[in-house]
Amino acid sequence: MGKGRFTREFWIGFLGILALVIVYFLINFFKGISVLDKGNIYYARFKDIGEIVNSSPVFINGYKVGNVQGINYNFETREGAIVGLAIDDRLQLPEGSTAEINLELLGSSSISIITGKGSRYLEPGDTIYGKLNGGALDEAGKMLPVLTDMLPKVDSILMSVNDILANPAINNTLNNVEQLSAQLGSTSAELDRLLKGDIATAGSKLVELENEMLELSSKLNEIEYQKIVASLEASVKNIEEITASLNNGEGTAGMLLKDSTLYNRLNETCESANALLEDLKSNPKRYVHFSIFGKKDK
Repeated sequence: MGKGRFTREFWIGFLGILALVIVYFLINFFKGISVLDKGNIYYARFKDIGEIVNSSPVFINGYKVGNVQGINYNFETREGAIVGLAIDDRLQLPEGSTAEINLELLGSSSISIITGKGSRYLEPGDTIYGKLNGGALDEAGKMLPVLTDMLPKVDSILMSVNDILANPAINNTLNNVEQLSAQLGSTSAELDRLLKGDIATAGSKLVELENEMLELSSKLNEIEYQKIVASLEASVKNIEEITASLNNGEGTAGMLLKDSTLYNRLNETCESANALLEDLKSNPKRYVHFSIFGKKDK
């Protein structure tokens, strides 16, 4: 009986310890901590660790390669803390590598390893330099002084705006603007009615009048053209008849053109007249006689 009681208590204790171990493993598993394989431990010296805690993730180029395993504050120098980094043993860190703490807006933080350019690799247990990267929070912190300087100016601007809005002239102006807007609305409606009604009708009438004018102009042009053509044809016909009569010797002009007798006679008459004029100039007494007592017949 005693043996059976001892066995039952033993198993109860064993199962309790086993449950605690399982809970421990589960807690570390959900924290991202590998209990069985801790990897190679490197140390990073920081002046400010921000929100870093145990089990905070460690990344290289965005890929998780380990966790934070222990944070020890340097009480002697008071110059920050030494953070243990459990890195996957498959990864080797070259010399010159650094650690950078990234602060997130929601309060969680992580560490990023910036690999160096050295030709040799660090040994597990070596210490690298670390710094705090504020990220968006750091940028917001830099903006705080600017915002602080702007607040008095914004306050004065708001007070000026309140004074302007409290002025009764603003209400009167708004009322005038409202009335003007209503008048513009009625004017726009009237213009729309004119455009759709009277102006459209006048436009159609103008189009009809233009068509009538074009038709009348074409008729007048046609009539004038016909008159001109008829007159020209008559003139050409008369000219042809006159030319034919002249060629045929008809009429006075035709006879003058065809008969040379009149020409010869006119020529002889001109010659006689010239001879008479010459003789008259040479012997004027032969043709003109002046006598006080008369003259004798010769």
